[in-house]
Amino acid sequence: MCLPNIKMINPKIKFLNVTKSYDNNSKNEVILQDLSFEIYAEEFVCILGPSGSGKTTVLGLVAGFIKPSSGNVLFNSKDIIRPDSSRTLVFQEYALFPWLNILDNVAFGLTTKNHKNNYAREKASEYLNLVGLSAYEDHSVSQLSGGMKQRVAIARALAVDPEVLLLDEPFGALDQQTRESMQTELTRLMTKTKKTVLFVTHSVDEALKLADRILIIGGKPGKLLFDTTIAATRPRDLNNYQLVTIRNKILDKLSQPDLFMGSDI
Repeated sequence: MCLPNIKMINPKIKFLNVTKSYDNNSKNEVILQDLSFEIYAEEFVCILGPSGSGKTTVLGLVAGFIKPSSGNVLFNSKDIIRPDSSRTLVFQEYALFPWLNILDNVAFGLTTKNHKNNYAREKASEYLNLVGLSAYEDHSVSQLSGGMKQRVAIARALAVDPEVLLLDEPFGALDQQTRESMQTELTRLMTKTKKTVLFVTHSVDEALKLADRILIIGGKPGKLLFDTTIAATRPRDLNNYQLVTIRNKILDKLSQPDLFMGSDI
């Protein structure tokens, strides 16, 4: 008898009819409306959409930094009620501490969890090795390139051993060559660590290279408009017929002006 894949029975993350609004100058501004989707263990999911469609708000809801106005955001079948190290967020701006060296930057999250300093530094060293930066443990943040800083930020996020890694346009500030190198590096890391990933990007090609699934959120307020699975093996050739077909479907969605006002994709 063929048993079902246990990872696909219960979602790691579930949005159930989620609406998020803010009071803005005495007006109620709805950012997301009636958003529902599921993400399963070890999936790499990219979220595409125009600026202002609520992509970063989705990450904030999963991280526990904000709460839905209505509906439920579930992690392992339980409502998310606060930030937790099981769901770590990496920003575009690196958010490293300039007064700490690279090793201590990576160890920081472990020391806040009351691990002994020696243990924290050992784990930090392990994850710097994982991202190929062992030789830079004693360097200051100012001595690193943009790509290296982002690798440190990813190492710091992974060091606390989260179940879910949240990335908010992490490569958006990098030059094209460094960005492509970081895409390859992230694919390698996620294959090795088997984390569940939710990755926000403005780049269709980046999503096609990285994702197991692509979600498109758009409109005012933001709604789920497209959800597709990509089965192509990695590394991926974007001229592959399947990827070209998916890319055309995505671009067709993104070309609808009534749904994607102000998009910078």
